[in-house]
Amino acid sequence: MQIDDGLAVRLSFLDVNDEVRRLLPLAWADLSTDLPTILQGFYQHLTKVPALAAMVGTQQGRLIGAQSKHWQRLFDGRFDEDYVKSIRTIGLTHHRIGLEPRWYIGAYAYVMKRITLVLVSRNKLRPSLLAAKLAAVQTAIMLDMDFAISVYQDSLLEERQRRGESLGRAITQFSEAVQVTLGISADASLALDSSARNLAGATADATTRVDKIADAAATTATNVQTGAAATEELAASIAEIGTQSIRSAEIARLAASSTAKVSDAVIGLAERAKEIGAVVQLINDIAGQTNLLALNATIEAARAGEAGRGFAVVASEVKALAGQTAKATTEIANRIGAMQQATHGNVEQIKEISAVIGEVSEIATSIAAAVEEQTAATSDIARTVQSTAENTNSIAHGMDLLRGTVATSSRTAADVAAARSKLDDQLARLKSEIDSFLAQAKAA
Repeated sequence: MQIDDGLAVRLSFLDVNDEVRRLLPLAWADLSTDLPTILQGFYQHLTKVPALAAMVGTQQGRLIGAQSKHWQRLFDGRFDEDYVKSIRTIGLTHHRIGLEPRWYIGAYAYVMKRITLVLVSRNKLRPSLLAAKLAAVQTAIMLDMDFAISVYQDSLLEERQRRGESLGRAITQFSEAVQVTLGISADASLALDSSARNLAGATADATTRVDKIADAAATTATNVQTGAAATEELAASIAEIGTQSIRSAEIARLAASSTAKVSDAVIGLAERAKEIGAVVQLINDIAGQTNLLALNATIEAARAGEAGRGFAVVASEVKALAGQTAKATTEIANRIGAMQQATHGNVEQIKEISAVIGEVSEIATSIAAAVEEQTAATSDIARTVQSTAENTNSIAHGMDLLRGTVATSSRTAADVAAARSKLDDQLARLKSEIDSFLAQAKAA
């Protein structure tokens, strides 16, 4: 409602008639010289209230001038467009700086009290005129206060309307945003539920797989440990075989050496037998010659007759001895021949034995070399098996850790599902509270 709407009604209701219009300039004549002092005292009075003093600040001089012009316009008694514009400006200024009606009602009281005292002092000998002036001044002041309060209230209502419209737009925007947010939250809740279900399923499947892998890893670890123990035993056996092979090779080398010495000795014996045979042959030859000489001596002794009889006896004995010698040398020669044949056979057998022992030595050496290589290979296998066992144990330990992680994931999935359920409850409660708030805000 504008302040000039129904102005005639307002003037009539306050009984602002021609008499009031006439008396107001007369009252101004009494007040014009004292009003600046009254207004200056009023602004001094304002400094007692810190909030009002802060509003006035350093503008006191300008405000006193503006108030003086307004009071003069009020006491003109015309209440025309200039007056309405002036009082409107004052009311808008009061609203803009936050000067509430209680303060300027007090200000009107302060000024009216001082005006009354001035009018009384100026008109104390004319009480009837004084009463009329006071009545006119009170009516004008009430009209001015009515206008100022109306302007303040209209401005306040307009501001509240603007704020209400702005709040309404904000509430509408907020409602739309909330609905979108709630929709997104609902979608997120559904997605969270789906994710929780998928996580729970994946966790259960992972748990089953991990259990199987862990069992397999444990079995593998046991088998690998068994294999490692067997490999260690095999390595020990191969090492023992290698030791025995080395010993066999050494013994074979010693046997070969001894056989070579025996062979040399037998060959030497055969050579000695040959030498003895030669000596026996020489003896046999000598015995033959002796026998021939004995025969010749016998012949010569027969020719010599009685003189050669003793010589014949000797020759006969020599012949008999030569025969025995020949017979003995023949027997010795036969035995030496048999011994040479046996020695030759032994030499051949010894050569065969030496060849066999050599082959055995070579085979034993080869076995020893092969065993050494096998020992190295078995050692590598043992180290590999042991490393595999350690790695398998690490895998088994890792599977235990993984099982714990999967269990944690399972609990997390359960927590997510619980959080999703709680989120749904909170979203439902939030939606209800927001709907209630929006309804109350729109109804306000």
